[in-house]
Amino acid sequence: MSTQVFAAANDASRPAVPYMASTAEKKLNIISLDRLQVEARAAIPKAGYAFVSGGAGDEWTLRENRRAFNDYRIAAKRLVGLTNDDIDISTRLLGLNMPSPVMVAPMGAHMMVHEQGEKDTARGAGLANTLYCSSGASNATLEEIAKATTGPKWFQLYWNNDIKVTRSLLSRAKAAGYTAIILTADALGPGQPEDFKAMGSPFRPDATFANHDPKKGGFGNFFDQKTSLTTEDIQFIKTFTGLPVIVKGVLRPDDTDRFIRAGANAIQVSNHGGRQIDGVPAGITALPPIVEIVAGRVPVILDGGVRRGIDIVRAVAMGADAVAIGRPMMYGLGLGGAQGVQSVIEHINNDLRSTMLLTGAQKLSDLNPNFIEIVGQNEEYSTFEG
Repeated sequence: MSTQVFAAANDASRPAVPYMASTAEKKLNIISLDRLQVEARAAIPKAGYAFVSGGAGDEWTLRENRRAFNDYRIAAKRLVGLTNDDIDISTRLLGLNMPSPVMVAPMGAHMMVHEQGEKDTARGAGLANTLYCSSGASNATLEEIAKATTGPKWFQLYWNNDIKVTRSLLSRAKAAGYTAIILTADALGPGQPEDFKAMGSPFRPDATFANHDPKKGGFGNFFDQKTSLTTEDIQFIKTFTGLPVIVKGVLRPDDTDRFIRAGANAIQVSNHGGRQIDGVPAGITALPPIVEIVAGRVPVILDGGVRRGIDIVRAVAMGADAVAIGRPMMYGLGLGGAQGVQSVIEHINNDLRSTMLLTGAQKLSDLNPNFIEIVGQNEEYSTFEG
């Protein structure tokens, strides 16, 4: 099943029709990431767009991920003597020197968007010298992805019930040069939005979850995932690989403390882009109380709805060390391949620089809660001091 899951999801009686994903390879002139999505809808196959753009249930959380940023206003500083050349958006994350706090979020099934799939997404991240997070649900193998990027890379693990499969994935990731493991705590495989299900879940029949494909050196059933994850699994990964572990999918402060005490090296505040469970809070809403509990012990990463430089300023001011961006990378991939992904990263980084200048912050470490006001309150955001 695991090697032909996409084919199995389709009606066997349906005539074979070429999927016709994008083959574009070009730089993009991006006005905004919202406008980019509109352009991508016309360029990506209908099934691919439905799969990437949708969310779980009524998609309330998907929408809330964007809306909730508006709950936080920027209290910009003036007459601080900054020029464009003064702005520094570089940062350091788990030993990596990064040109910006932007990283490519782990996402599966990139061949639903572009014929080169994850290889082009990773190559685009490398062209921008940006951290690439490789999904365990990729259509390319983790080794193929690793070879495609010249930048840093982390591997996102979906824990398999067969421990031999899990051990193999971890060993392969370390051997391929991934420098950290992301433990997925909030998903049991690729989410399928209702619009995609209504189309008959038309995954392309010529693609597999490549890390499990025996023709490519893998084995095991991707969907046979362990649901009974515990904090002991954090330590298992660290002991087995010697690599740092990021726990992704955290929305509660009490969970945060348990995970750090169990050895987590970073916390990723995430609701999986609203793709797994509807009705949970936006990442930016969950961020402040989690940052308060973290208290500087480990880095905090935020994902979910980040589309503009002002979103990153808000997140960093409220305690995030980095942000992961997902869907816009896929839209850039569909419109321009690797260069399209590079264009998305360069656009958001340039937008961040401009916003930093207008905010009155020279570098990311200058940002703090004093730059944030909550809508409906007359005093500055002061829930935590981080």
